[in-house]
Amino acid sequence: MIFGIGVDLIKIPRIAAACARFGDRFKNRIYTPQEIAYCEARGQSANNYALRFAAKEAFSKALGVGLRQGGIRWREVEVVSAPNGRPDLRVSGRAALLCQQHGIRGMFVTLTDEGEFGIAVVVLER
Repeated sequence: MIFGIGVDLIKIPRIAAACARFGDRFKNRIYTPQEIAYCEARGQSANNYALRFAAKEAFSKALGVGLRQGGIRWREVEVVSAPNGRPDLRVSGRAALLCQQHGIRGMFVTLTDEGEFGIAVVVLER
């Protein structure tokens, strides 16, 4: 049974500007070390950062909580790659606790980008 669906559309230049302006301070606040390593190891790192940002937003919408005040923390939601390259989600901290409380058994994420836009869709299943 579907618990929640979240969608987030993001302008890639917005994240590129944040990375350029705030550098590691921004990246370390939003992304896990593994996400940073993944993004930096690939071309078009701004696209990869933006898609991960959108996935975190989409996850919070699907769960019905915020990412800022009183909700979950950015780094509690991590986008990882499955062995076949498919994106997957790993949660920790309060995000994991809320998933457990709501009986979330499956998390599905898809990411895509075109031009200056990226989109993430997250489906949570219980």
